[in-house]
Amino acid sequence: MSTYEEMFDKILRAAREDDRIRAVTMEGSAVTPGAKKDRFSDFDVTFFVTDIREFTGDHDYMKRFGEILIMQMPDDYYAEPYDYNGTNRFAYLTQYKDGNRIDLTLIDISNISEQKSFNEPRTVLINKDNFPELKNIESNEVFYIKKPSEFEFFNTVNEFRWISNYVTKGLCRHELYYAKRCLEEYMMDMFMKMINWKVGIDNDFKVTTGANSKYLGKYLSKEEMERFAGIFANGEYEDMWNKLFLMYDYFEELSIYVSEKLGYPLDLEESENVRDFMKARRSSILR
Repeated sequence: MSTYEEMFDKILRAAREDDRIRAVTMEGSAVTPGAKKDRFSDFDVTFFVTDIREFTGDHDYMKRFGEILIMQMPDDYYAEPYDYNGTNRFAYLTQYKDGNRIDLTLIDISNISEQKSFNEPRTVLINKDNFPELKNIESNEVFYIKKPSEFEFFNTVNEFRWISNYVTKGLCRHELYYAKRCLEEYMMDMFMKMINWKVGIDNDFKVTTGANSKYLGKYLSKEEMERFAGIFANGEYEDMWNKLFLMYDYFEELSIYVSEKLGYPLDLEESENVRDFMKARRSSILR
């Protein structure tokens, strides 16, 4: 198995020895302040190349870094196939059998001017031609939780309450996947926005909880995290009903907190009416 340092050296050596590769940058957790770095961390690397078609036309290219377990090419998808005659950016996401993973993005140097607007954390590792468009970016401000507008706050609250009726309908009909998806995807998406806004408020909107809120536990107390974990339902209808109301009440507390801190209006009468409606539906199937 290649260590992190050995794989890092392989990547740099491949770039230095290949005249087609004119610059290399590293993005992702390895260069993002505060991001978790451990043996599960990926190599997020970008190669700036003279002719991207020489790389997109060679799907075996990533084999030089190790024995491949599985590889994905997200830019070449059945619903939107990649134009292999063009010069658009392309990515090879590669998981190796030894545990290493490289997410390699390829960018044709004819498109390097687009890098002027790049604003995510990045370290320039190689710049053979001294492209001025490539600069180190140390701040992760672009990932900070954004303060919502009053309209976004209203829409989030409205969507959460609206979708709750879909969940109750699915539970009443015993439509398992329909109910679980509405609860754990659509309602949860709104819930996560609200709990992130609370974190943002408590930290002056100068923090990030990371992709899919993976660092949420850094900003919530142990008790808050236990409460958060307690809103996830199993596959039993009774438990789904119970978790629906737990999530609903938790969301209301969060929305009250956010509305008071930001000075946004909140219709609590509507919230109570929707909750009563859900409760009546639940009672109707117990008779």
